[in-house]
Amino acid sequence: MSRKLAAACVAALALSPVAHAADREFFVNGALGTSQARLGSPYGSDYHRDGSDITTALRFGALWRGQPWLGVETGFVDLGRFSERYAVGSVDVRDEARTRAALLGVNTTYRFDAPWYLSARGGWLHSWVKVSARESQAGSTSYVTAAASATASGDGWYMGVGGGYDVSEQFSVGAHLDFYRVQVSRNGADLGGHVGTLTVQLEYRY
Repeated sequence: MSRKLAAACVAALALSPVAHAADREFFVNGALGTSQARLGSPYGSDYHRDGSDITTALRFGALWRGQPWLGVETGFVDLGRFSERYAVGSVDVRDEARTRAALLGVNTTYRFDAPWYLSARGGWLHSWVKVSARESQAGSTSYVTAAASATASGDGWYMGVGGGYDVSEQFSVGAHLDFYRVQVSRNGADLGGHVGTLTVQLEYRY
């Protein structure tokens, strides 16, 4: 499903009619906000890494004027770090999952007569999750500590809605609510879950 969506996005960009070149604009936008995650264990345990963190994103692509505007986008998003503490016998374990992803998708924007707009986007997501664990055991005279890490990757999807204000013909500021479906695996072990983000977005069109 995600591979077909990615292929469709690439085809939409490559096959855009030259006749509409005058109506085309390129854009770049950056986002900063907060993320909330719920990620499952790659080891089949019943605990989850969850919590909130800071998220950032950078997107760029092309837009075609109309009502609504239609576009294609690609970019990178850092979804943050999420951790969990639990005990295994007398051992205290703290593990952490840092989640980052590349994306490729489509977007649409409806611009009202006033400078306000509504937008939506969605597409393919390729995630990398770096999982690290730190184990501490209380001894009679000292703390014994062990640490390990590994990175898993895989394909998922994302979608989101938002709105904002066109400050000028080139600049916009808005807020966006996005949902990222993270699906990664390593050595036969799966780590699935989702991350929701709420961000402020600045966009420049040229």
